[in-house]
Amino acid sequence: MDQKTNKKQLRSHILERRKSMSAKEREQLSREVCDHLLSHERLADAKAIMAFHPFGDELDILPFLHEAKKRGQDIWLPLTNVAARRLIPYRYTGTDMLKQGVYGIWEPDPALAEEADVSHLDAIIVPGVAFDSKGGRMGYGGGYYDRFLATLKKLPFLVGVGFSIQVVEHVPLESHDVLLDAVVTEKGLLHF
Repeated sequence: MDQKTNKKQLRSHILERRKSMSAKEREQLSREVCDHLLSHERLADAKAIMAFHPFGDELDILPFLHEAKKRGQDIWLPLTNVAARRLIPYRYTGTDMLKQGVYGIWEPDPALAEEADVSHLDAIIVPGVAFDSKGGRMGYGGGYYDRFLATLKKLPFLVGVGFSIQVVEHVPLESHDVLLDAVVTEKGLLHF
């Protein structure tokens, strides 16, 4: 089986497993992940953290974002520029500066938000479909995060977040894939 087919099958399998979780289970496990994120020393020390707004049956990291903002951290959310196939981070000031983007994801409205200066970025909380214990990550297939990370002069601390059912033995990687520094699930932190 070729790499592309392997990725497609793994992505489909994990997304089906995630979709089959009950709303109550998803909410409980999301809370546990947020607690782990909030107690992580490296994230607690970060001044600027890029994250994401969850959509669909993704893990809900909004409680983490709100608590991090309360403790004075700068939170950024990405705007997806489909035409340029890139992510542009903006400072997150609250839900009133969000609009629904092309994939149905709530993202910053450039008319209401300030573009962030990536040279100040300390950490990125990265969404994904599957993760492995070596720092491998498989996203949704658009390559947006890989292209964004490739533009940074210095990589910040990269943390994947997901449910433990999203951690697999091996994520098929390509040469342009950037390895994560850690993955956080409801079971805790995996450091690489």
